[in-house]
Amino acid sequence: MPTQHLLSWIMTFVVTAIGAILRWPRLNFPNAVVFDETYYVKDAYALLTNGFEREAVENADTLLLQGRLDLFQTPGSFIAHPPMGKWVIALGEHFYGLNSFGWRVGVAVMGTLLVLVTTRVAIRFTRSIWFGCLAGLLIAIDGLAIVMSRTALLDGIMTTFMMISLWALLLDRDYVRKRISRKPKPNSLFGGHLTWHPWRFVAGIFIGAAIATKWSALWYLAIFGLLTLIWKYSFRKLRKARRPFLAVLAVDSWWAGLQLIVPAFFVYLASWTGWIRTSDGWGRNANETGLFNTLKSLLSYHEQIWNFHINLTTTHAYQAYALGWPILLRPTSFFYEENLPNCVTDNCAMETLAIGNPLIWWSGVIALIILFVSFLVNKNWRSGTVVFLFLAGWAPWLLFPERTMFYFYSIVYLPFIVIAIAYLAQIIYRKYKDNETSRKVYLFLITVFLIAIIVLSVYFYPIWTAVSLPKDQWLMRMWFNNWI
Repeated sequence: MPTQHLLSWIMTFVVTAIGAILRWPRLNFPNAVVFDETYYVKDAYALLTNGFEREAVENADTLLLQGRLDLFQTPGSFIAHPPMGKWVIALGEHFYGLNSFGWRVGVAVMGTLLVLVTTRVAIRFTRSIWFGCLAGLLIAIDGLAIVMSRTALLDGIMTTFMMISLWALLLDRDYVRKRISRKPKPNSLFGGHLTWHPWRFVAGIFIGAAIATKWSALWYLAIFGLLTLIWKYSFRKLRKARRPFLAVLAVDSWWAGLQLIVPAFFVYLASWTGWIRTSDGWGRNANETGLFNTLKSLLSYHEQIWNFHINLTTTHAYQAYALGWPILLRPTSFFYEENLPNCVTDNCAMETLAIGNPLIWWSGVIALIILFVSFLVNKNWRSGTVVFLFLAGWAPWLLFPERTMFYFYSIVYLPFIVIAIAYLAQIIYRKYKDNETSRKVYLFLITVFLIAIIVLSVYFYPIWTAVSLPKDQWLMRMWFNNWI
């Protein structure tokens, strides 16, 4: 790890401040319930006031924009996602009221925190302050990350929880290796004994929070568990263990499972506390008594949620098959208005378009392909780790081509796109840094690349944040018909 800890944190906070500057201004705009906010804003307020989601009255969105709070009927409402992410939204509503700023402030906090956590993960992964901060800067100025930090949806919240979990796992890996390396046992059967893994519990807590926000984080629990076992296998080989694979099977697998899965499970279960404590939630029987019967009803509820997700095939104008997500084939429009007043031309338009910075995403795809080849050819574990963490967020969606899905789900793997770019940039730098001419050419090219990304972010920023533009300028930003 870099030894300049103070510089590392200063640069982290600088990058995070840039992310905050792009996320927080005009957070209350548009003053409307946009896209799937229609579900989570009301569900969050129902959680806040009742502890469980309730059916909304007719025209509830219009009423809440008028400042009305009598939005719910008595029956509980069926929900498609667990409560944790909605509690994040509810906290903002508690402190700032049921208004567009109140229901977005919690998401903005999490989106800003995502910049910080991605930077720390990248620094620890690349072992470089500058390349780690490059990854942080890219996610700070990317359009999808900005939009998802300004809209009360769940995917950005889930991603932040997941990245905190990964950060904890990386801390655990370094902590354990530093601690045990002082007591080598060459030629022993397993290469060492069990040790305490304090950061694994932290990782389990936060991956549990991610799963309690959206079930798609379950894939990352599986990948994180696999990563910890691969790291342990590698470390036992370095310690000259005679049976490193047997050690992983006999010792590390159950120990890692206990430390990750158990806290994750209890965090997940705790997120349902409000529903458990009431008799009015969806699927509850008013005559039901005893914790066992309540948990049985909760299991039945989960079966209904599962059936909902696997059978969701409703046609939507902005649905997008996952294969096209990395190349921005069909972004999602959260909000659009035209024929605006006080327009300097015949017509003005404003939009909140969930789309990434094209240069970041397209170069990220190239970087991931190169890292995958590097992993296959050179067995570079870092390259393989980045690629498989990306695939954990993308590949499962490819298995359900008939399901209704949207491009903005891809926020979960955006951190690994920017880390892939930063890590590939670091590999290239290390290859040419000893040649003065090559190093200067490299620094010139990387500077031009970064400037081009920044310029493109400035260019697209109005359509990420619903800034009024003359219609012809709005159309200039619609590079492809699929973006409209």
